[in-house]
Amino acid sequence: MAEVFERAAAVVACWFPGSEAGRAVADLLSGRSNPSAKLAITWPRHVGQVPIFYAERPGGRPMDTSNKYTSKYLDMPNTPQFPFGHGLSYTRFSLSDPQVTPGEPLTVTATVTNEGDRSGTTTVFLFIRDPVASVSRPVLELKRFETLALGRREARQITFTLSREDFAFLDRNLQSVVEPGAIEIHLGFAADRTKLRSTTVQID
Repeated sequence: MAEVFERAAAVVACWFPGSEAGRAVADLLSGRSNPSAKLAITWPRHVGQVPIFYAERPGGRPMDTSNKYTSKYLDMPNTPQFPFGHGLSYTRFSLSDPQVTPGEPLTVTATVTNEGDRSGTTTVFLFIRDPVASVSRPVLELKRFETLALGRREARQITFTLSREDFAFLDRNLQSVVEPGAIEIHLGFAADRTKLRSTTVQID
């Protein structure tokens, strides 16, 4: 449906909304209700991209538009039409850079701000990435999420806690391990790697 998305200011994905679908969609389109839903999948641009998901493994030749010898499509972008977690609202939300307090458990804090003139609800996702490990790790791993309802111009601090087990994975012998090294912490409203707020922590 790429041609539809290119021409539309917004698209409502209704799925199976039930007998009150008409009223619910009318409320959303008229602005009586402020949408807050987030995609639970990664929406591809074309069936040729399937399977496509946010937790993919990194490739040996990551996409570089200026280098023809990297892994990319010739007729469309590698990115999905909409990433996991995507969703629109009648207000605007912003997110500060994450602040990490080391320890057991490790805490990650950030400030979420509703910058618009009406109240709304959004979801903040916390992803991690282990860039150097004994086995290939996903480019993003979802570890926490939280949904916040904020009034107009309201700001609120959000706090996530991560235990040591959150950084564990199965090694080549299928044993659960936590390897020392740098771990990337990413916060965002969706799994769009170009818009995530990020920091790095050291795991011993």
